[in-house]
Amino acid sequence: MIAAPPPPPAHFLRVDARAHTATVTLIAAYDGANNGFNFDGYSRELMWTVPRGWTVRVVCKNRGPLRHSCAVVSGATSTKPAFRGAATPQPKTGLAPGKTATFSFRATRTGVFRFACLVPGHEGARMWDVLKVVRRGKPSVVDLQG
Repeated sequence: MIAAPPPPPAHFLRVDARAHTATVTLIAAYDGANNGFNFDGYSRELMWTVPRGWTVRVVCKNRGPLRHSCAVVSGATSTKPAFRGAATPQPKTGLAPGKTATFSFRATRTGVFRFACLVPGHEGARMWDVLKVVRRGKPSVVDLQG
């Protein structure tokens, strides 16, 4: 049996232009892609873009059998949130299977960051996406492989 592909990336982004808020839904272990080390069925294949100054609300759901977390980090090896409040509680321990956590942060500076699972070994297994904070524009998400 062949697994159905995940929904298009835009399915996981909601934008409130009036409130300058982008809601990103990251479903850890959405399916079996990359042995379950993925967000929304993609592993390091999505690039999320938000304008500087916007609020980013992240809904992190753990659909898999292992613990997973969601955090925004910068640099190749950082495990410290790049913005105040930009991680689920105890990101190195992760959420238990079936659990959900929400966090919000303000994108106060431009640059390239990562949405990453900080449970040891998971980011190394390619469980991360790209987050780009730009000077202006509209929030978006694209599949870098498609």
